[in-house]
Amino acid sequence: MERSGMGDELNYVPTDRATLQTKVKENIFAIGDATNIPASKAGSVAHFEGEILLENILRYIKGEALKEEFDGHANCFIETGHGKALLIDFNYTHEPVTGTFPFPGVGPLSLLKESRMNHMGKMAFKWIYWNMLITGRHLPFVSAQMTEAGKVFDE
Repeated sequence: MERSGMGDELNYVPTDRATLQTKVKENIFAIGDATNIPASKAGSVAHFEGEILLENILRYIKGEALKEEFDGHANCFIETGHGKALLIDFNYTHEPVTGTFPFPGVGPLSLLKESRMNHMGKMAFKWIYWNMLITGRHLPFVSAQMTEAGKVFDE
């Protein structure tokens, strides 16, 4: 198999963790499994990276400074069985935290807590993904950067 020569020793493309511009060539950007950034290789991460990536590619084309906004945000459901799931939220600086999501203090989803509501949230998200996110619409109340509102952080 012929390789591009852009990958590091593990064949990941060296990438700036905040701008998603590769360190190989300034006119190449990367997201998801292709990068060597210290973030989860989950779909939610690629989605959040995509929001930053699009804006930075447009800024690069216009000759503007790139935004250093990607914070490693990951937000995903983990099925635990028997109609229950966990919801985790973390980034480069915070391990999975407790609290509520998406509305501070209200939820209705609980972070790092197994519940039927989280399972129902996952099922609802499946529809949202295939009918909204995949078409390029922004998901309200969920940002590419991890919000600290409604979350409990260990000191």
